[in-house]
Amino acid sequence: MSAIMRISMWLSGGVFLVALVAWVYQLWEGLILTNMQNSYSWGLYISGLAFFVGNAAGGLVLTSSIYLFGVKKLKPLAKLGALTAFANVTAAMLIVLPDIGQPIRLYNLILHPNFMSPLVWDVIVLNLYALASAIYLYILLLPDLTGKLSRLAIKVDNPHEFSEKWAKRIAPVALLFAIGIHVVTAWIFSTQGGRDWWFSPAMAPDFVSVAIAVGTTVVLLAGALAYGTGEKYQDAYGILALIIFMATCVHLFLMMNDLVIHAWYGNAETHRIMEVAWSDFALAHIFEVVSLMVAAVLLMQRAVRRSLPLLMLSSGLFIAGVFVHRFLIMPAAYNAIPMTMVPFGLPDTHWSLPIASGRFLPGLSTFIDQYSYMPSLIEVIILLGIVAYAVFLVLLAINRLPILMKERF
Repeated sequence: MSAIMRISMWLSGGVFLVALVAWVYQLWEGLILTNMQNSYSWGLYISGLAFFVGNAAGGLVLTSSIYLFGVKKLKPLAKLGALTAFANVTAAMLIVLPDIGQPIRLYNLILHPNFMSPLVWDVIVLNLYALASAIYLYILLLPDLTGKLSRLAIKVDNPHEFSEKWAKRIAPVALLFAIGIHVVTAWIFSTQGGRDWWFSPAMAPDFVSVAIAVGTTVVLLAGALAYGTGEKYQDAYGILALIIFMATCVHLFLMMNDLVIHAWYGNAETHRIMEVAWSDFALAHIFEVVSLMVAAVLLMQRAVRRSLPLLMLSSGLFIAGVFVHRFLIMPAAYNAIPMTMVPFGLPDTHWSLPIASGRFLPGLSTFIDQYSYMPSLIEVIILLGIVAYAVFLVLLAINRLPILMKERF
């Protein structure tokens, strides 16, 4: 393991420990430490959930496609794809814990699940996906579990043949899980009929396209850091860049199509939502669109893929754009409270109904009809800690397991 990777592992582990302390502090003081409230109940943590789920789904889509469609040039990246999928899906499961306040509440979901709720579906698919990605990674590792690691290997006559056979058999199921996890996560939002910003059939396919793009970017970045940017892997990186570019085009089309329909046919409430999205957060929306377009085009350039600093910069720009996209799911849905009344039956007249914020601040009204949310320091620290956890887990696995051993063709 290189010195840079070793330093990165210790640094990410340290950040995760700091975040763990911050979470314990939040458990002690309560969700009042966050800037969420009654009118804005999903904030940075749920944005992080959507972000990590996308990274995870894209990783296993790539790995399963390698064996499903026989793309041999990508085989050196197969184990990295499964590993990043497992790291990100467990990160997605972890980020839910600080959002629900007290983890003991999970018992209510286990003992009294409401199977009509997409939240329950998401818990089920997250656990199944974590199990599927772990099993897939184990099958891919099996031929290389030798020496001290041989005690972890199941006894089969020909480990390489067994691994190849079962990787192909499981690939369709893994691909289904990878797509399903993001479809169900999208349904959590798009089934909320009271939130016009989310209430769209385009959200599920858009989530899948973003997942494929960002998950592939994560694998590309991990592969470049692990294997380098030499000529040997340029064909593989080129295929990944093409996948990223095409998935980005699909995402931008679906997003713009949805925005045009909302703007053209929307009612007064929808126009207020569009005002929040493209006035209050105009610069953020411009960044999410421009960063994805620029990064996807840059990654298509062979000269960029041959330069590790440029590849890291382009990949980082793309991942940052996707995270901003995930964060912007929330403001237009929550900043304008979707509770109105028509006074005295007057046509084209709507009054906002204020609701209790759940906070008491001297000099400010307890009842509000709009709220502009920005994450608190505690929320930012905990999210960064979960990111650090995923990085630490990937680096630890690379250090301890034969993730980067030469593939057999």
